Amino acid sequence: MSDKLKEQLKLLCRLDKEVDDIYSNIAAHFGMPDTEFWILYAVSHSQGEVTQKDLQKEFLFPVQTINSAIGKLIKKDLVELRVIPKTKNRKEILLTEKGAKFVKNTIDKVDEIECNALSLFDENERKQFLSFLCRHVENLKREKERAFGCSPA
Repeated sequence: MSDKLKEQLKLLCRLDKEVDDIYSNIAAHFGMPDTEFWILYAVSHSQGEVTQKDLQKEFLFPVQTINSAIGKLIKKDLVELRVIPKTKNRKEILLTEKGAKFVKNTIDKVDEIECNALSLFDENERKQFLSFLCRHVENLKREKERAFGCSPA
């Protein structure tokens, strides 16, 4: 591996960590652990039902971490679980009335921050940025599969 590539990887890792830290600090600003923040973020952005399994798949949190965070959000009356009809025990995570108000004062502000930050790129830059990021993720999945012999997902 060339020195130039090593430096670029180092920068990529640092920037990735910096983005994680920004979201972690935002969650802390609102008095939430990261997992609770991401659950509320996912539920508030959902176009359909969100289950605990969906969250595990999307955010790669362990099942117990998600279950524990949902339990805390239920105690805070921010979310509730509702059994999905015609399923054995799958439950949808829904915002309560209090949760919807909380999201309006928290997650909606994060949406505004994200939108403002992305809008600082022009349309062509946004397309390129997202294209490169998607390609990088796909390349990582493919190289992981090649190196470890596991599926890219």
